[in-house]
Amino acid sequence: MSTTKNEKCKGKHFTWSKPMSNMLLEILVEEALKGNKSSSTFKAESFVKVATEISQKFNVQYEPKHVDNHLKTVKKNGE
Repeated sequence: MSTTKNEKCKGKHFTWSKPMSNMLLEILVEEALKGNKSSSTFKAESFVKVATEISQKFNVQYEPKHVDNHLKTVKKNGE
């Protein structure tokens, strides 16, 4: 796994930068508008899309489970 100045890795812990979090939210808004969100959660394909786009843009290796976990953190912290 590669690291950049925007991403830190300590074992399996990923730190999301503000631009990464913003991109996550922007993509999920688009996915919700396309109907890829039920009343409670996004479809798995939405998490795959976010993970792929963030990984490519920021040269990191995020997986859909990282996206799901970060979304839960964002909701919990009201970011």
